[in-house]
Amino acid sequence: MLQKFLKSSLFALLLAPALLNLCVGSAIAETSIDEDRLDTVDGMRWAGSGLPFDEVVNIKDSLVNSALGKVVLDRHGEDRSGGLFKSPFDSPRPGRFVLVSLWGSKIEGCFVKMIVQSAPPDGQADLEDLVPKFIELGIGDQILQLTQSQATKPRGFSGKYTYTVYENNTKYTRSSTWYMTDTSFAISPDAANMLRTAPEKEIRARLTFANGDTKVFPIGKGNVRRWQEAYSFNSSCTGSK
Repeated sequence: MLQKFLKSSLFALLLAPALLNLCVGSAIAETSIDEDRLDTVDGMRWAGSGLPFDEVVNIKDSLVNSALGKVVLDRHGEDRSGGLFKSPFDSPRPGRFVLVSLWGSKIEGCFVKMIVQSAPPDGQADLEDLVPKFIELGIGDQILQLTQSQATKPRGFSGKYTYTVYENNTKYTRSSTWYMTDTSFAISPDAANMLRTAPEKEIRARLTFANGDTKVFPIGKGNVRRWQEAYSFNSSCTGSK
């Protein structure tokens, strides 16, 4: 099944109507978002454009506006495109790489989701190599390891994009391909408790991919602190019977 998903290409990914629904839900006192707008079955805009990062977000039922959970969204970007100004979140461009992560709990349990987006310099990538097998987080003097969820299989996407370059004072338009994988991780009540009670300071996380490559990235103090609230919505991490 994974092979089938990873071979599928959504060349209209950037313009797909489903992605246009990823805008932030309106809120009065607190930031909230409809559950459907967090659905990544059709992919996600580059760098999660339009999503509310670095705050605790209430997840609402799209039909009756009832509370379903809480989530904290974090992202990390790298820009090796060679340009003077580094803007990994702006748009795909050869050499840019983005991680978007979702941390929280809902009525049916706790969750961690990792979105990997890559615009390779040569426009070529193996989607299966962009699937993280597990996440390791350095919390205090312990390492918490989260493995892939067996209930939700990883998904893979690819999308075409264009960008401009300047050569000899002339602007040229180029096209290439960017890639994305969407992976959920199993999280037990003990693991969620470690996240909820993590010391309020920046931590480092490491992704290990299917091909053995690793990526180390930081998670800021503010979002580590926000885990306390996000994982307290369903502190047992189990669904109702």
